[in-house]
Amino acid sequence: MRFQTDVRDSTRIGFASGDVSGSGKVLFAAAGPDGNTLVICDETPAHPVSFRWPDQPADRGVMITAGGQRLEITDAWTGMANAETGELVLGEDARALGRTGDEWKSVVIHVITGDAPAAGETVSIEVDADRRRKLSLAHTAAHLSAFALNRAAKSYWTKEGAALDTLGNPDFDKEAIVSALLSEQASVDTYRVGKTLRKKGFELDRFVADLPAVIEAINGTLRGWLSEPTAISLTPVPSTLDTRRLWECALDGRQAQMYCAGTHVASLKDIAAITVSIEPVDGGVVMHTAAR
Repeated sequence: MRFQTDVRDSTRIGFASGDVSGSGKVLFAAAGPDGNTLVICDETPAHPVSFRWPDQPADRGVMITAGGQRLEITDAWTGMANAETGELVLGEDARALGRTGDEWKSVVIHVITGDAPAAGETVSIEVDADRRRKLSLAHTAAHLSAFALNRAAKSYWTKEGAALDTLGNPDFDKEAIVSALLSEQASVDTYRVGKTLRKKGFELDRFVADLPAVIEAINGTLRGWLSEPTAISLTPVPSTLDTRRLWECALDGRQAQMYCAGTHVASLKDIAAITVSIEPVDGGVVMHTAAR
């Protein structure tokens, strides 16, 4: 799906710093594919779903016009706008662009119900704060469980050569993950161990045979980390949707780091508990993480 617009820059976003409300100037509004309305603002607190790695669902909320009309935000998408021509590309067309340079800018598309606000109008945007908190909780817990999984899986690598995470453990999460899905206070991560990882020395059969002990080790690590709550940062902020942001948290006396485009809680003290379970599947495992 394509539109012609006057948009030339990436959307300035507030979600990385935890904003759940803000305002923005309407740059584009048009009828969408399902009787809805698509709106782009120069700035927004709303987190959109990514078409490249759609693990975190989009924020929902309301857009309030200058006249006080409340328009429901039912979804938020990532689109690509051409910095030279203003052409806006959505959905599969945007995905087909692949990795882009300075020519294409990532923008937040608010999907709303009701009439489109006027271009140039400043609107207020409020996202569902409770839903955001629960999704942020799930996303932070997913990162922590990934680092704990890497630590528990360390002894199942028989060769050196796998990439290391920032805590110094072989990065099973990065090497093997094929899909991730977040929901409120939960995540599901699917890992596959094919010929490449087996050649790198990961012993899946032994790992699966030891799953009860692995799960116990992961949950023990998580309890230990949560007992010494530290701050979590996502930098840089402020930033645009295009900006590559780094998630950081002190764990085991080192800075755990992971690039991430989602939202997170501000501190480990915001998490009461994390529980992980793992089940084997053909050629890999699925990890379920629950947080509260």
